[in-house]
Amino acid sequence: MRVIRNILAAVSFVLTAFFFVFFIYTLTQPDMRTGKIIGIIMFLVFIICGFLLRVPSKKSVEAKERMESLGILATVPLKHVEGLPLAENSHCMVSVAEDKVIIEGGGTDFNIGVSQIRAAEIKTDVEIANIVHSSAAKGIAGGLLFGPIGLVVGSRAMNKEKKTYSYYLVINYTNSAGELAVVMFESGTDPFVAKKITSKLKPLIINNPKQTVQL
Repeated sequence: MRVIRNILAAVSFVLTAFFFVFFIYTLTQPDMRTGKIIGIIMFLVFIICGFLLRVPSKKSVEAKERMESLGILATVPLKHVEGLPLAENSHCMVSVAEDKVIIEGGGTDFNIGVSQIRAAEIKTDVEIANIVHSSAAKGIAGGLLFGPIGLVVGSRAMNKEKKTYSYYLVINYTNSAGELAVVMFESGTDPFVAKKITSKLKPLIINNPKQTVQL
């Protein structure tokens, strides 16, 4: 039954594409008013049918059930930059639950309690470069801490020829020794991936105490 429904869904999406092209064609033909109406109606009918018929894969269903059981609010793939005993550019799954941030990478799960987190921000490499170039060369600016590799990221941005932004998720937290620490991930050129994390995490940490750093 699953296979049949997915085949019908695929056919519906193909017909959706056909009627979309047909509708675009009618826009170039002033005398095809009826064709325009038919095209847009059939486009809507088949796209709705496609989504209704499509059956999620067993893997996606299991992943959704796991997220619900753990109370996960959002999960995204990001590349590790620093802060964990993982190589730079290691692929990680970063998730936000109501009581913790879960980082899966290198066959290990790392947890940071929400109560430990002091800040969660998205910064571009150019913004980090400006911090490196400023008087805050130690990596502290506006209460946000960057680690040594974070400063290297800024240096790379200052030296690269093509000015395209790379986005980074920076989380400051108090570690088990009571010290301010940083974990940092790369989101690539798409900030919206990392924003899925900050949009869920910031409301959870809004009342967390601020960290004071003695320079």
